[in-house]
Amino acid sequence: MRRIAFLVSLVALAGCAGDTPEFTLGPTDANVVGTFSLTNSNGRLLPIVARLTAEEEWDMTSDQLIIRADLTWSETSNYKVTTFQTGGISAQQTSSSGTYAIADSKINFVMTNGGTATYTGSVSGNTLTMIYNGGHFIYTR
Repeated sequence: MRRIAFLVSLVALAGCAGDTPEFTLGPTDANVVGTFSLTNSNGRLLPIVARLTAEEEWDMTSDQLIIRADLTWSETSNYKVTTFQTGGISAQQTSSSGTYAIADSKINFVMTNGGTATYTGSVSGNTLTMIYNGGHFIYTR
């Protein structure tokens, strides 16, 4: 559940930066297997503020998504967490995983560990584009 909260916060914060036009996916390549690293979210390069509260700021420093041939995937996100009261900085990591299927020229991801969610994506060459909760995320292989 924590994973979903971070992604929702990430999309919400990125959305506050300005209006972005509705993003659509192109058809996916047949070969979607590989290791992909997040390069930007809603047009913003890493690191990005993923969560901001009165007590802490979580900056996403990296995110890696592995898509496997057995129709499973896993994702690991790394954060730099700043605690405002103490000024302390720590590193945190979250992970999630699930299954996927290709239908209608799109990758349909289902998160089964680290939260519950469904979202779509497509691979074109070495670029994976995902749409989650209205935000778009670009990964490179």
